[in-house]
Amino acid sequence: MVPVVHGAGEMSLRQMRDSVSETVGKAASGKFDPSELSGGTFTLNNYGVFGVDGSAPIINLPEVAMLGLGRIKDRPWVVDGELTVRKVMYLSFVFDHRACDGQEPSEFLTFVADCIENPISLLPEL
Repeated sequence: MVPVVHGAGEMSLRQMRDSVSETVGKAASGKFDPSELSGGTFTLNNYGVFGVDGSAPIINLPEVAMLGLGRIKDRPWVVDGELTVRKVMYLSFVFDHRACDGQEPSEFLTFVADCIENPISLLPEL
C-alpha cells in the first residue's frame, strides 16, 4: 500500500510536512480512499524506522522513482584521514531510465544527502 500526496510538487516544505503527517496518521488505520492510493510518481520509503540500514527499492509502477532511507546509526568513518565515529544513514535510490537519464537522479540524490547533512539549510523554507 503506497498512499499518495497529490500535488507535492507545488507544495512548500511546510505544506509537504503537514500532508505527509496527515497521511502517516491515516496509515495506522489503513483506511484510504482508492484515489489516495493512485496517481503517484515517486515513492519515499523510510525503512530506517524498522531498524533496517538498506534495501533494494523496487519501483511501484507506474511511478518512476523511489528513495529509501535507512536508519541513522553510529559507525566508524574516515574524516580528514582519521578514523572517527559518525552518524551514518544509507540512502537507496532507483529510477526508471525511460523517464530520465542518470544526471538528474544523481543531482537529486546529492541534494537530498546535502539536506540531511546540513538540515539548517532547510530553515528558510519553514
